[in-house]
Amino acid sequence: MEPDLRGLTRAEIAAALTGLGEKPGNAGAVFMAVHRRGATDLAQLPNVPERVGRALGRAFSLQPLPLPERTLAAADGTRKLLFRFPGEAMAECVVLPGKDHQTACLSSQSGCACGCTFCATGALGLKRSLTTAEIIAQFEACLRSAVDLRSLVFMGMGEPFLNWENVKKAILILSDSRGRHFPQVKMTVSTVGVIPVIEELTRSDLRVRLAVSVVAADPELRARLAPMEKTYPLNRVLAAVREYCSARQAHVMLEYILLPGVNDRPSDSALLAKLIEGIPCRLNLIPYNPPGGPGPATPRVKQFQQELIAAGVRAYLRPEKGADIAAACGQLAAGMGSEHSGT
Repeated sequence: MEPDLRGLTRAEIAAALTGLGEKPGNAGAVFMAVHRRGATDLAQLPNVPERVGRALGRAFSLQPLPLPERTLAAADGTRKLLFRFPGEAMAECVVLPGKDHQTACLSSQSGCACGCTFCATGALGLKRSLTTAEIIAQFEACLRSAVDLRSLVFMGMGEPFLNWENVKKAILILSDSRGRHFPQVKMTVSTVGVIPVIEELTRSDLRVRLAVSVVAADPELRARLAPMEKTYPLNRVLAAVREYCSARQAHVMLEYILLPGVNDRPSDSALLAKLIEGIPCRLNLIPYNPPGGPGPATPRVKQFQQELIAAGVRAYLRPEKGADIAAACGQLAAGMGSEHSGT
């Protein structure tokens, strides 16, 4: 099958038109027809000469946007959308409610290869990386499901930096002024610490925000919880983060999942505060969510936060949403084991 035109940036469409003997200046109209006006047929692209559409049809297809197979709604207003992409690649995205707007949480892969022991997605293993068009399909579905969508996070299933080329193209497509024109500064990409891509992001013109999952401040404990520590040690990850903050004059978001009795002791908060000292950051503390539903109360969460604040860290408790439909952080498992009914 020919490549899907939905997965091309405007610059790539211009290059394709040149290769087909057409004027690259038509790329803007083609891009707008596909991404803003919802065109589904290359032979009938609004405001695009038929000749251009026919030329594109010789090299590309325009597949209909996949629709979610199922939608679950939580008591707090969170909505989880399940997709089944070709090759039985299942993935979930989430619409998260906020005080005055909503956030879309997108997946970059079906499953995940990182193997973090506390994450339901990691337990699935990696099925495959999602295409750019499949990532765009999630956004469009979230947009239809939301009332006022103003921010976007790549924090769903998968490690975005292990599918960076497709994620990066999705960012460029979604932020293009001829398409959805979604501000890059309202996008956040989360990683467990893939250093080469952090370094690339440091050098790039992208204006997305960076989030890094710390998991544990002790290297041996982190290696047991997040095996990627063995490939990208946290001390090197944070060195890359410091360079990122310095070069871009930017803050970074650090994420720390609190596992009761594992990484939430006073010694852990002291080690964590020392480890991230001097990094311009916001530290989000995330209570652990066991696979399948809400977990028990974690009394150490507030104490852990206060210990960090006393050490000079900007530490915040991130309110968890959608745990009753397994849509909270670490719970996405593409519908596996879910007994909730959907719409």
